[in-house]
Amino acid sequence: MFKLSISRFTFHIFKRNMIKKLFTLFICLLSLAMTFTSCSDEAVDVENVNKQTIFVFYPWTGGTNTSGLKDYLENNVDSMCAGIVDKKGLTNTRVLVFFTEKYNQSTLYDLQYDATTKTVNRIPIKKYEGHSHCTAEGFADLLNDVRQNAEALNYSLIIGAHGCGWTYANDWVNYPYKARPKGGSIRNGNDENAVSNATSNSFSGIQFGNDPNKPVTRFFGSVSQADNAIDVTTLAEGIKLSGLKMQFILFDACYMGNVETAYELKDVTNFLISSSSEVMGEGIPYKTIWSYLCSSVPNYSSAVSGIVNFYKNSNVPYCNMAAIDCRQIDKLASIMKEINSKYTLASTVPLDSIQPLDGFSPNLFYDLSVYVDSLYPSGYLKDQFTSQLKLTIKAAEHTDEAYTWVYWNIPPKTFKVKNYCGLSISDPSQNSVAIKGREKTGWWKATH
Repeated sequence: MFKLSISRFTFHIFKRNMIKKLFTLFICLLSLAMTFTSCSDEAVDVENVNKQTIFVFYPWTGGTNTSGLKDYLENNVDSMCAGIVDKKGLTNTRVLVFFTEKYNQSTLYDLQYDATTKTVNRIPIKKYEGHSHCTAEGFADLLNDVRQNAEALNYSLIIGAHGCGWTYANDWVNYPYKARPKGGSIRNGNDENAVSNATSNSFSGIQFGNDPNKPVTRFFGSVSQADNAIDVTTLAEGIKLSGLKMQFILFDACYMGNVETAYELKDVTNFLISSSSEVMGEGIPYKTIWSYLCSSVPNYSSAVSGIVNFYKNSNVPYCNMAAIDCRQIDKLASIMKEINSKYTLASTVPLDSIQPLDGFSPNLFYDLSVYVDSLYPSGYLKDQFTSQLKLTIKAAEHTDEAYTWVYWNIPPKTFKVKNYCGLSISDPSQNSVAIKGREKTGWWKATH
């Protein structure tokens, strides 16, 4: 009921006008929803529409009494905030950060720019307990929380953690101490003492991080709880369950730049930004590349260049990084299947002649392009592969050397990187983890 003192005639006119206005408003809203144009001749200012939400996922990387990469990840958030300040805000973009403060306690934060103080406030949205986010269903629930709080036209995902590529946690002996044969067995749940076969030198967190001659990487340390391990297949399933598809997924983690990983994620992201080797503890220089990521149309080539150049000019000049167009992976797999049907790696080809990209013994990850060259495919197939690889690799850059420290009892080392196409492959690997796991991957099934 209108609380107005008006005559019947006035009310009639008023009602007629209101109906016309409401009808017009309805048509405008419908047009806006369908075409992003207004009822007037002018286009809607889409710059004021939230075009993108970047979800930053920082799970726990330590044990019940060790913090893993927590300090580095906190610095990464600071770096993002500095990038936001430099950009003078988050126009059309939202940034939500899932940060695990303790082994069983996490918080979802909303990064909000304050133009008056030129600072970024970290507003807590929701708290979580346990490790359900490491399951497909739990990760889907987390993405739904992100969507509910920051709905957008596009979504992107940044993951900062330890990484070991496409490999399956269950295929490692004594995972997650995987690369350290004397490093002890797995800790389950909250049991800090459930460690068998441990030695006095067993690994317990980032214990050498203060030594400038032994810089930490994002493989070094791993996690010391099985509950915190997430296979790539689990991640892909979780994203699928949420109903979202990412504009890009950036792995700020070691060894995630595999063709096997790209294939697994091809249906849940358009682009993959990743390294095929170890990532230094400092991780991605977010302040440097933030403007390239925080855009409705990310500049992947500039982001890759920015990351690698940052490390070229640092005291730890070791980095390779690539941007992969996952929409091209199916075509690459089709060509690879034809190559595999006709060619196999000759026993006379030494594995050390194929560019390794890791510090494992035996090696796990080899440069994809060099591996295909080693099969000596016909000119026709080789040309097809080369052409498709160029379409698949949006950008790839590397330093002259890579750094590795995956064995607790062996000093860190560097190795030459003469060839780096942007993706690694585990097909030729004689590592037991590769032998046990690679035939389970979607890439292997699609190419053999």
